[in-house]
Amino acid sequence: MSLVSELKRRNVFRMAVLYSVAAWLIMQVAEVVIGLANLPHWVGPTILAMLAIGFPIALIFSWFYELTSEGISLERDIDPAGSITRITGRRLDMIVISVLCAAVIMFAYDKWWTGPAPEQSIAVLPFENAGAGESSAGFLANGIQDGLLTRLSKIGALKVISRTSVERYRNSNKSIKSIGGELGVSKILEGGVQRLGDQIRVNVQLIDTATDEHLWAESYDRRLTADNVFEMQSEIVETIARQLNAKLTSRESSQLAAMPTHSLDAYTAYLTGKDKSNIESVESLHAAIDNFKLAVELDPDFALAYVGLADAYLTLGSQFYGGLPTDESNALAEPPLMRALELDGSLGEAQATLGLLRQQQGDLQAAEQAYQQAISLRPSYARVFRLYGRLRWLQDRREEAMDLLQKALSLDPYSAPVNYDVARQYNETGKFDEALTRFMRVVEIEPDHAFAYVYIAAIHYMVYGRVDDSVVWYHKAAANDVLSPSLQSAQAIAYLELGDPESAKEWVDRGLQLGPKTFWSAWASLLFNLYSDRQEEAQQDARTLLEVYPRNWGALNLLRNVDLAAGRYDVARDRYARAFRELTEPEVPQVDTSNYFVATDLALVLLYTGEHQRANDLMKSVLKVTEAQSRLGTNGYWITDVRIYALQQRPEQALDALRKAIDEGWRILIWYYLEHDPNLDAIRDEPEFQRLYAELKAELAVQATRVRDLKASGELPAIKVGLEQPATEQ
Repeated sequence: MSLVSELKRRNVFRMAVLYSVAAWLIMQVAEVVIGLANLPHWVGPTILAMLAIGFPIALIFSWFYELTSEGISLERDIDPAGSITRITGRRLDMIVISVLCAAVIMFAYDKWWTGPAPEQSIAVLPFENAGAGESSAGFLANGIQDGLLTRLSKIGALKVISRTSVERYRNSNKSIKSIGGELGVSKILEGGVQRLGDQIRVNVQLIDTATDEHLWAESYDRRLTADNVFEMQSEIVETIARQLNAKLTSRESSQLAAMPTHSLDAYTAYLTGKDKSNIESVESLHAAIDNFKLAVELDPDFALAYVGLADAYLTLGSQFYGGLPTDESNALAEPPLMRALELDGSLGEAQATLGLLRQQQGDLQAAEQAYQQAISLRPSYARVFRLYGRLRWLQDRREEAMDLLQKALSLDPYSAPVNYDVARQYNETGKFDEALTRFMRVVEIEPDHAFAYVYIAAIHYMVYGRVDDSVVWYHKAAANDVLSPSLQSAQAIAYLELGDPESAKEWVDRGLQLGPKTFWSAWASLLFNLYSDRQEEAQQDARTLLEVYPRNWGALNLLRNVDLAAGRYDVARDRYARAFRELTEPEVPQVDTSNYFVATDLALVLLYTGEHQRANDLMKSVLKVTEAQSRLGTNGYWITDVRIYALQQRPEQALDALRKAIDEGWRILIWYYLEHDPNLDAIRDEPEFQRLYAELKAELAVQATRVRDLKASGELPAIKVGLEQPATEQ
């Protein structure tokens, strides 16, 4: 018998195939486990070495030993007539086929079902200023890092972590593996910049986060000009793309070659403006506007600076920020944005801002198209996923919204604005503990993010029933943004809850001085005047609110109460009919989450005008809407069910609902509802109503004492700042 035939008979070839396929599978599993467990880099090579040593041992074992019905025996001790090597061979064939099938399935899963390969992800750490004492080199280090990130984020095959998230690793002593694990990337680019007169030297190195292996390193010496800096960035990015096997499309190659500006001074001003914008306070946004204006003065063709200017104006136009009325912010933002698109229509940043502008103008279809275009132009731009997520939330497509926000979070995990938006979505869906944790993360990342503080205050106030704790956080918010009329006035509402109108007036006056026609200033003033029995002033505040926000529930509510008290039922109805036609004109009123507070108020008006059937339809629809809502929080229905039951002449259900609301933590505008709301007239004289109100007042008196003690001890210091509002003209 030939050697080959004997090798076949003893199943040596089958063992070689089985061992090879099994070893391949073991290495694939080991690679996953090593990555997940952050095991030392030598574990993989050690396993491979052991498998290599085992290969000849397995072949030798197959030659000298045979599997029999009695077990494993030496081949020489077996009677050839009793050998079962053929049966064993068939069994090995089945095992080989099974293992090969497993290998094929694993290969297919890795290639088609797991998404982009991990080697396609990268973070660019802050570049070092190699020339200590050279401030210009420090700027160049930041500018080169930012430029590399911007260019890399335009490559669709790559996941690129945003600058705000990598900034936390400046001067960090963490290992590359740890940083890679925290950011979720497999490659990291490090670098340094040194300026020597009119020359610069840039050193870069690409590192594998799993092995800490330097995959590529290079030094670049250039004469210091804007063109040379940007050309060098493009060259570095193209090399990185090749190292990561990321194929560039023709459009991506063209984008990499583009020159943002020919002025280093303009680029400096632009980067400063970007940093200020990320804080998102009224004060920081005005500072950002100044820097963006300087950038376009230095280079009138600098498209990105025009985008930054438009972004800052639009953010100021947010209702809560209160820095500008929305119409005014849109008018200020549109010219610079159109100029940016005229200069370079392929800027993903410009398309994202166009989406925000169209969204604030109410053209949601155009906004969606712009966001999608922005994503195609700059696939790793976290801001567009954040803005698109907001749009989807507005369209009540909440799962899609959270997916988009999570995508933004994966690209910029340490971004205060992205974390802030995620927290707001948790807050709006009633996940208050998760929201509070995320808002606390925001102020950990960016201690000057004033609007995170105000939401922390609101959760303590409107969810946990701790108005005293909320005042502490409201003060932090006001201290961090002294130019926001919203933040200087919102806490007045908490002081009214605590029975302290003097402190409330101080904050109302601050808000009115900064922005007399912004929402929170006028609303806080209305409540203060109503609390102080200044009826004419409260009515004027309501009219001011309706000038800017024609559908504002609070203003309509106050004017309704005045009209009902004066017997002007038709006047009240007409006012609602103009603002909310969907509640008065269709045969079936259209009640949803945007208008159910108003529908509750309108129902009482309709009872007075004799339209009982429509009033009943409204009340039934309101109760249906509240079934899917949270009672507490900024978007809660509070005591809407109590107000409906009282109108329906169901006092027992109304009082039960009121008791439940109080037990759950409702503490917002207690005095407003329980003293002034005509919807509750049917139960206001009930002994149980009076008892519950007395308990609330006693509890809030204790909280008010604590706030006074905090002020007396200096733990809640007065904020003494100038309140001069910066100009916003172009």
